[in-house]
Amino acid sequence: MDAAAAILKEKGMNSMRGPYNPSINDDCGVLVEGCGSPSFVSMPWNPSYYADLYKAAGLQKVRTLYAWEVPLQRETPERVNRIVNRIKRRNKVSVRSIDMKNLKKELEIIHRLYNLTLDRNWGFYPIALEDLLHAADDLKAIANPEIILFVCVDGREVGFSLALPNVNEVFHAARGRKGILRFLEMALRLQCQKIKKDRLCVLGVEPAYRDKGLSALLFFESFRAAKAAYEISEVSWVEENNVEILEGAELMGGYRSRTYELFEKMLTPAAAG
Repeated sequence: MDAAAAILKEKGMNSMRGPYNPSINDDCGVLVEGCGSPSFVSMPWNPSYYADLYKAAGLQKVRTLYAWEVPLQRETPERVNRIVNRIKRRNKVSVRSIDMKNLKKELEIIHRLYNLTLDRNWGFYPIALEDLLHAADDLKAIANPEIILFVCVDGREVGFSLALPNVNEVFHAARGRKGILRFLEMALRLQCQKIKKDRLCVLGVEPAYRDKGLSALLFFESFRAAKAAYEISEVSWVEENNVEILEGAELMGGYRSRTYELFEKMLTPAAAG
């Protein structure tokens, strides 16, 4: 930590914050609650004592992030059905899944929506199209197009949700193998093992449409799509002040399963002031 702080000060930075791997658009945070079970895809895991190490190094908690698990194999609350039907009646809205045959075009839409809809998040850092395309190359092997959705108004995409199968179930099951045998078992399990959970990673709606209930509609449709193939959906990560998403997850029968924290340390007196 001291070495990292020295490098940052040398480069003119006045604070250090993290952990990010390598940015807030990727794995981030220290797991402080829920260390007793394997993490979901693209979410970090660490032993429970890590937070104490950060504090001992002079960093302080600056943000709390949550993961919520939502059981899918249950009836949707009638209140939710009424809300969704009302939203559909009031708006000329449709929901579709991603078209993998036109993936580059679809990723360009996601890129536009990602940077437009998530800019109000604390610590937001725009994602470059090149980085998104590179990440997509890695995710194509595991992606389920049925759980990557767009919400459209008059045929134009104004929001999206991105969910991924929890392939960590496969990796965790193969952890007893060593070397090449582990990779062979993981490849076999990816083909044969039924994955029981998915993770809702991102959900966003254009600012002009946020007061029309489309976030709630997209949230509902994401769970409805996941229900066809999975038993549990994790919503992660969610800032502790994101009341809309947290209340939505609770309304769908969800419960908080993990807590993460981001830490920060001021490097100059001016920054501390």
